[in-house]
Amino acid sequence: MKKILILLGIVVMFGSCDEGFEELNVNPTKPTQLEPATKLTFIQLYTGGSSYVATLFYNVIHMMQNVQHLNNTSYASFLYKEGNTHQLFEEQFSNTVKNIVDLEEQLKASTSPTAETDLAIARIQKVLIFSRLTDAYGDIPYSEVGKGFIEGIRFPKYDKQSDIYQGMLETLESSAATLSTGTPSSYGTADLLFAGDTQKWRKFANSLMLRLAMRMVNVDDAAAKTWAAKAIEGGVMTSNADIAFTKYENSASDGGPNVNPLTKSFTSRAATQVKISKTLMDYMKDRNDPRVSVLFSTVDGNTDFALQSGQDINDESRGNANSKPNINIFGGSGNVVYDAPLFFQTYAEVEFMLAEAAERWGLAGGDVQAHYNAGVRAAMQYLSLYGEGAEITNAQIDAYLAANPFKPAEALKMINEQYWVATFGNGLETFSNWKRSGYPVLVPANVANLLTDGQIPRRLPYPGSEKLNNPDMLAAAIEQQGGDGLLTRMWWDKK
Repeated sequence: MKKILILLGIVVMFGSCDEGFEELNVNPTKPTQLEPATKLTFIQLYTGGSSYVATLFYNVIHMMQNVQHLNNTSYASFLYKEGNTHQLFEEQFSNTVKNIVDLEEQLKASTSPTAETDLAIARIQKVLIFSRLTDAYGDIPYSEVGKGFIEGIRFPKYDKQSDIYQGMLETLESSAATLSTGTPSSYGTADLLFAGDTQKWRKFANSLMLRLAMRMVNVDDAAAKTWAAKAIEGGVMTSNADIAFTKYENSASDGGPNVNPLTKSFTSRAATQVKISKTLMDYMKDRNDPRVSVLFSTVDGNTDFALQSGQDINDESRGNANSKPNINIFGGSGNVVYDAPLFFQTYAEVEFMLAEAAERWGLAGGDVQAHYNAGVRAAMQYLSLYGEGAEITNAQIDAYLAANPFKPAEALKMINEQYWVATFGNGLETFSNWKRSGYPVLVPANVANLLTDGQIPRRLPYPGSEKLNNPDMLAAAIEQQGGDGLLTRMWWDKK
C-alpha cells in the first residue's frame, strides 16, 4: 500500500508539473506561420529561378537555343541529352509549387477582410507557375501536388495536360472576377510583380487566359476561341505599364534569387560560349531593326559576332567570334545589368495575340494590322525598362514600320515572327509559341541529325529523380502521354 501511495504521489507531481508545459515551451518570438506577404515574395522570386544554374540549363542552353535566339555550341549537344533537362522541374516543385499550395490553403482558412483578394492573386501566381511547368514537360502533378503535409498525399498523380489547362483557365476566370470587386490586397510592396495593384493583376489574369487559349488552337479551336473571347472581354493588358515582371537587386556577388538569373547566366558563360544566333541576327539586320543596337551590339557598335546554329564557337569564318566581347544585352552599356527585370508576360505579346485572334476569329475589333503595329511598337518601347541606353524612339519605330509594312496575306507568319523576337530572354515562352505557330521556320542544328532524327526537340523529358521519388505515377504519366522523349508531343502540340 505504501508503494502504491508513493507511485501515486509521483504521478500527481509529474502531472502537476506538466500543467502549462506546452505553453511554456512555445517560443513567443517565433511565428507558427509566415505572413502571406512574406510567402508571396519568396514564391515570386523563385518563380523566376532560385539561381542562375537552373536558368542556364533549361532556358539559355535548351530553350533559347531550340528557338535559335542563342548559339552556345560548346553545349549544343545538351539540347539532345535527356539527363540535362531536370533543373526546372526539380527546382520549381520543391520550392515554388510547395509554397504556393501552402499559401493557397492558408488564405482559404483566413478570416482577414483581404483574404479573398489575396487568394485570387495567389491563384493567378499559381497558374503562372504551373503553366510554365506543363508547357515544358506536358502532363505533370497538379491536382494532388504539394499536399503531402496537408492531406498526406506523398505520391501525387500526373494530371493530363488537357485537364490542367481546363483547371488553370477556370482559376483565371474566377480570380479575375474576384479582383473586379474592388476589394484591396494586403500584399503591398511585398508583391514583386504589381505591388498589390488588383487591377493590374486582373489584367494579368486575362492576359494569361489569352495565352493559354492561343496554345489550344491546333487541338481545340472552338475552346480556344471561347476562352480568347472571355479574356478579351474581361480586359487584358493595355500598355507597357501592365507588364508582368520581377525586378532584382544590383549585386554581382549574390548568387541567389535576388539577382536576375538570366543576366547571371550571361555573366557566367557569355565571354566564351554564349553568342547570338545568326538566325536571329540576320532576321533583325535584314529589316534594319533598331533593337539590334540595344540588345546585341558591343560597346563600339559591333554586331558581327553572331553564330549560325551548330557553328563551332571558334569558327574563323565569322571573324573569330570567340574573341568578341560579351553580348551587350540589357541596355547598351557594355556591362551586364544584374538588376534587369525578368519578364513573364509583356503587353507586346498580348497585342500580337490580339492580332492573331482578330485574324483567326474576327475578335478584338477585327483590326489585325492595328494590333500588329501596336505589338511591334510595344516590343521596342518596353526595352527601356532595362535602363538608360535601351530606349528606342518613336521616330525609329515609325521608320521600321514604314520599311517593313504589315502584309495581310502573311498575317500569321509576320505576327508570330515578331512574337519570336519580342520574347527574347523568355526561352520557354518563345519555344512554346514557336511549337504552336510553326513560325519562324527553323533549321535544326547538325547534331540533331544524329540524336533526334534531324528534328528540334518538342519538350523537356521528366527528371531521373522522379523514377526514384514517384515511380508508379511517373510510369502511368509516360503511358498516358505516349512517351517521355525529346520529341514526344504534349496535348496542345498536335497538328
